[in-house]
Amino acid sequence: MRALVLIALAAGCQQPAANGGSTSTTVPGELPRTGATLDTVNGVPVTQSMLDAYLAQLPDSVRTKMEAQGGLAQLQEQVIMQEILYQEAVREKIYESDLTQTRLRLAERDALVESLLRDAVESRMTDEAVRTWYDEHLVQFRRPQVNASHVLVATEDEAKAVHAELAAGGDFATVAKAKSKDPSAAENGGNLGWFAEREMVKPFAEAAFAGEKGALLEPVESQFGWHVIQVVDKREVVPFEDVVDEIRPQVETEVAAAYVAELKEAATAPAGGEEAPAPAGG
Repeated sequence: MRALVLIALAAGCQQPAANGGSTSTTVPGELPRTGATLDTVNGVPVTQSMLDAYLAQLPDSVRTKMEAQGGLAQLQEQVIMQEILYQEAVREKIYESDLTQTRLRLAERDALVESLLRDAVESRMTDEAVRTWYDEHLVQFRRPQVNASHVLVATEDEAKAVHAELAAGGDFATVAKAKSKDPSAAENGGNLGWFAEREMVKPFAEAAFAGEKGALLEPVESQFGWHVIQVVDKREVVPFEDVVDEIRPQVETEVAAAYVAELKEAATAPAGGEEAPAPAGG
């Protein structure tokens, strides 16, 4: 709720009075009320445009997740609750106090700075910049990985029978869907995708990482049962496409920091680029 209040103040408050710091009586925080009416508070409509204003303040990833998980209804309730509190604050003329005016001005400054940084980052965050960052930090992505499929059964005899069927040309996905105890096999045909050695139980990982690409391995036992493993592929470096979403926030942070450093250097440099005068009597 506090985040919603800050967003509203930053988005809606008016410019402070420029008459020596006297208190402004302009009511701050009003948002456009257009689009469909979602609800009413004391006869005043809470509209779609107000909900959209809050949504626009969220990062794309958060907004997408919220929409996918049905979080819009909860956000709508928060907007309505915020409207109730906002109306009460206006009724009591909270905005006329010096303390509230200071808070509003600080919120304005924060909103301006945030918008400045967001625009600067967006203009500099090209696909090429992200790719360059990946190339310069490639050592971080040297992670040996294996892509493997498996059929999980209860006994060694079952595993040997499955192995024989696959060795004779049986389709791995078909066999996995029919015989594997792994619940995910029904959807993925036994394929586990890419994984690091530490992500699997030790007997399974040791066998998979020791096997050659394309090999059908002898059955291996773990605490889950017996595995018949096929090594689909192997790689030493995680490709850019697999980590681009992972590294983008880091690149954004560094781009913003570099931009701030540029502004600071320009702001603190001597005016006109003049050198400091030499000491007298030199």
